[in-house]
Amino acid sequence: MKKDGIRTLLLIILLVLAVVLGQIIGTSCAGIKNVSWLGATAKFGLSPVELDLSVVKFTLGMLVSINVAQAILLLAAILAYIKIKVKE
Repeated sequence: MKKDGIRTLLLIILLVLAVVLGQIIGTSCAGIKNVSWLGATAKFGLSPVELDLSVVKFTLGMLVSINVAQAILLLAAILAYIKIKVKE
């Protein structure tokens, strides 16, 4: 049981690091001529929709923005997670 918890925590840490580092790399490479493609961004999702019932107000929506550097690092993080063996 402890081994599964450690592997789950490892996956979460790897994915968060990949997203953060990918954003930093993509943003900083956006102005450089030969590597500007790392900053190319795709956005998709649902725009916020609001339901106002006078007493309760609901707002639902989700927008995901991902750049090439993040996608590459997410793939690398998943491959690293598969290769890492956790011993108890």
